[in-house]
Amino acid sequence: MQLDCRGLVCPEPVIRTKQQLEQIKDGDKLEILVNEKAPFENISRFLNSQQQEFVVENLNGDEKKIVLNKKAKITDINISDYDCNLSLKNKKVIYLNEDRAGSGVVGEVLLSKLLGAFLQVDNKPYAVLCVNNAVKMTTNRASASFEVLKKFQSIGVEVLSCGSCLEAYGLVDKLGVGKISNAYEIADLLSNYEMIKL
Repeated sequence: MQLDCRGLVCPEPVIRTKQQLEQIKDGDKLEILVNEKAPFENISRFLNSQQQEFVVENLNGDEKKIVLNKKAKITDINISDYDCNLSLKNKKVIYLNEDRAGSGVVGEVLLSKLLGAFLQVDNKPYAVLCVNNAVKMTTNRASASFEVLKKFQSIGVEVLSCGSCLEAYGLVDKLGVGKISNAYEIADLLSNYEMIKL
C-alpha cells in the first residue's frame, strides 16, 4: 500500500500515516511518499515513537519514500508535537562527546540525571547525538545513561551514534540503543537545530 503525503502541510502527513497504520494488519507493507524535509522528519519521529522500523529511499530532489512493515499496535499521540509551523530553530539537539558530565563516577550519574531531566521538559529535544566517548553509553547496558537513552528513543527522540567513533572503539556490533549515524547527518542536524552541549 502506498500513501502519498507530497505537498501536504504538517501535521497532516503524520495524521494520515497514523490513520493508515491503524487500518492495516501487522506485517503489511506501507510506502509513504514525501517531498519536504519537515514532513519527512515528523513522520520519521512518529514512526520511531511507535517502534516501527523503516528504511528510506531517496528519489528525486527532496522526494523520499519511507518503507516499513507494520509490526506493533499504534498508540495515541499529541498532534501538536508534529506542527511544522514551529520553527526548527526552536527545537534542540543534545550533543554529547563524553559519557559523563565532569569527572569520575559522579560525572556519569550527573549526566544521567541531566538527560533524565530533559525527558520532563515540554520542549523535548529532537535528537541526542553521541560522538567520541559518548558512544559507550549506547553500547554498554551497565552505563548510568543507557536506560535514559532508551526512554528518549521510546518517545520518538532520535539517538544517533557516530559510526566512525563506534568503529574506533570496536563497538559497532554492540550498539544497544538508537542507530548508527555519520558526519554528514550529524552536521546537517547541527546546522538546522540549536545545540545543547552537556
